Amino acid sequence: MHRRFTFGSFLALGLGLWPTAAHAGKYDLDLTSLGRATATGVDQDDAAFRSLSSELGTVIAPKPMDPADSLGLSGFAISTDFTINTIGGQRSYWQSASDGEAQNVVPTVQVMGRKGLYPGIEVGGGASHVFDSRMWALGGYAKVAFHEGFHHLPIPSIALRVSASRLLGAKDFNLTSVAPAITVSHLFGLGKTFNLTPYIGYEALIIFSRSSVLDATPNCDEFQDAYNEDNCVTPAPGAPIPPSEFVFRNAGAIVRHRPHLGLRMIFSVIRLGFEAMFVPGGKTTGSVAGTDVRDGSAFQQQYTFSVGLDF
Repeated sequence: MHRRFTFGSFLALGLGLWPTAAHAGKYDLDLTSLGRATATGVDQDDAAFRSLSSELGTVIAPKPMDPADSLGLSGFAISTDFTINTIGGQRSYWQSASDGEAQNVVPTVQVMGRKGLYPGIEVGGGASHVFDSRMWALGGYAKVAFHEGFHHLPIPSIALRVSASRLLGAKDFNLTSVAPAITVSHLFGLGKTFNLTPYIGYEALIIFSRSSVLDATPNCDEFQDAYNEDNCVTPAPGAPIPPSEFVFRNAGAIVRHRPHLGLRMIFSVIRLGFEAMFVPGGKTTGSVAGTDVRDGSAFQQQYTFSVGLDF
């Protein structure tokens, strides 16, 4: 009874902390500001969109929060992970898309369930949410620990991991990420009910992003008005009305490197963890209609604190 009560209480706590407000927050991004109406069409900033997608994709991608050892055939774990993410909040693409409200730190929460399958194989799934926004992401992973269990020898455990996520709740974004990773760890047992497991790892985060159809002149009637910069004007009889809609197309994969280190502690069934990720600024270049588009995203840091249960 005690274990069942503890599990239910923990799950209720995680769901209770999940933001449910329906109003728009500072990180409900509006991409129309990245396109500027002109007398002949729309001048869109593809480089700003790629950089913004790179940083946002890094923020919402699943955090590993786990060493190399698998849970084992009968193992099951659940955790709530709180992350402090840094972004280039003062850069023009964040300021424009957030109407000047973006800051340099974005908190997120992740709820993740994990299940051990055949020895050495583990799968998990859950959801992440960006505070002060409607954005959240569904994610999952699969892990294969092909070298584990040598806890009484100075031999590390090694695992390969692949995770994926899909952004939801962002009206203008269509963003998906995939991340292969490798993790190395070693378990240190202290007594029969307490252990510490430090780990290090590397993850190659691959982001694919495009936008929905955007309107650079949302306050103009596209069938009656032309526009001159930001103002709606009535065109001369017979004069053509320039297009006001535009789309940020997928310019190719955005790659971010996410080296990380962490520590997991288990006491009886209680799981606590800390993880730090250091993500160098983006450098990959894509192409839109034959024009090079560079990812100019900022250096990012991600610090995660985790609490959960391990059965």
